[in-house]
Amino acid sequence: MGILILILSGCRLNNSVKPLSSEEKEVDVAYSDVPTIFLHGAGGGKHSLGGMLTRFTNQEVAQKSLVLTVSKDGVVSENKALKGGHFSKDNPMVQVLFEDNRNNEWEQAAWIKAVLVFLQENYQVKTVNLVGHSMGGISEFRYLLQDGKNTTLPKVNKLVAIGSPFNEFLDTFDSQSLDDLLITGPSQRSERFILYENELDGMPKDVDVLLIAGKLSENDLSDKVVPLSSALSVNMMLMNNGNNVEHVIITGADHSGLHENKEVDEKVSHFLWYKN
Repeated sequence: MGILILILSGCRLNNSVKPLSSEEKEVDVAYSDVPTIFLHGAGGGKHSLGGMLTRFTNQEVAQKSLVLTVSKDGVVSENKALKGGHFSKDNPMVQVLFEDNRNNEWEQAAWIKAVLVFLQENYQVKTVNLVGHSMGGISEFRYLLQDGKNTTLPKVNKLVAIGSPFNEFLDTFDSQSLDDLLITGPSQRSERFILYENELDGMPKDVDVLLIAGKLSENDLSDKVVPLSSALSVNMMLMNNGNNVEHVIITGADHSGLHENKEVDEKVSHFLWYKN
């Protein structure tokens, strides 16, 4: 199957962010040693989600703890070793870099599995969260369909997909409303989406999901690359599977700007680490 490739830019925002006060942290943030894994999109690299990790670290809601690189043949290496060989309870974040950053979702899903095995064997990790931008969200979803129920691997608690083309690049809003899309699914289904439907039995029901989609304006319902309807297309599918699903629409941010957006930061951090 042909895979359309997304070209992502590495723009960054000013990472000078005021930390939370001790009162805010004590009341709102739930700290644990569960690592959150961040996955860039096609063509991405260390800068694609690096700014987001830096901002979360500066805010003291989480801590960038480890950088892992996956080679073209799937070998995982660490750029920064943890002191003591374990994650501290400060909401650790792991940045994953794919050396072959334009490969397909099946290869990347296998590399995500290799990352989880590495964390399990070297840091005794039993539970993780996954955050992916664009193709990263596609690949983490593919991983869950294939290996999400494998009890020998670390369990995935939460998944965040930012601007991910789950229905490839089909824009279905010419034939349906947003409400219709969220309730009944896309009116036109791509080959990728149909595969997801056929393999949905592999998706664990206890994974909480946050879908973040962008639109340039009230009239331009895309982030310049991914249609809004595609980024939200799996909402119905996951709800029918029994997953808890939230969706957020960001207005005014283009595709690569989504991971540099303050509102996206807030939605991601609250979904992952704030007390309910």
